[in-house]
Amino acid sequence: MKKSIEEIAKTEAEYWNENKLERTKIKKLRRHAFHYSYKREANILDKIVETFAGKELLEIGSHSWMAWIKNKVVPAKITCINISEVELDKGAINAKDLPFEIDFHLMDANNLTFPDASFDIVYGGAILHHLDIEKSVNHIHRVLKPGGYILFTEPLNINPIYKIYRKLNPKERTPDEHALVSKDFKLIRKKFTFDHYFFDFFSVIFGFIALKVYGDKNYGNWINKFGYNLDVFFSKIPLLHFLFARVIIYGKKK
Repeated sequence: MKKSIEEIAKTEAEYWNENKLERTKIKKLRRHAFHYSYKREANILDKIVETFAGKELLEIGSHSWMAWIKNKVVPAKITCINISEVELDKGAINAKDLPFEIDFHLMDANNLTFPDASFDIVYGGAILHHLDIEKSVNHIHRVLKPGGYILFTEPLNINPIYKIYRKLNPKERTPDEHALVSKDFKLIRKKFTFDHYFFDFFSVIFGFIALKVYGDKNYGNWINKFGYNLDVFFSKIPLLHFLFARVIIYGKKK
């Protein structure tokens, strides 16, 4: 029997509040596989975030602003929401002495309660795949002002290899999360025009090799650099986008 959105939201809150995820194994691989791609991702995000200056922002989540925005740009205001009180507190605890206003609200992103056209930009780090894509995107579109923008980083689940890995390692994610697939992009395109940037296919393969060779250290090695360079080249070919593990989505409200 299919779960209701309310039931899924309750489970999501429980997992984050009680820190139930087990990601020790994947963190070691990520430190190798994502070493160079995290730097590329940060450079892309920094350029986009420059446009956030003086804007009203909504974060779906509650602490991506610390890495993305703090000490880089001054928005007019950030409003943060999260379904987990624990995750919400992580952001609030660090929101001291900021040169802009920031508010925190316990709220389900599948049912945003803000008025229409409230924000210039809605963004989030690895959050859409925890939501009902169609319902949440409709709400995000509604609360954005005309010409408003979205910015999200998300995992992908199109490559069959990743599908198998996810099946074999269920404790690394919440029970109902769903890394994005092709149909999710179609739903987003109904409401937004967007560019996307793809990351991590060869870097995962070569990162696994580097982990075996170097152990959990020396992440800036030539094996990881080689895998990263292959990714940068092949990510420019649209037909190969299904291979990749992560994506940045940057779009404008239709």
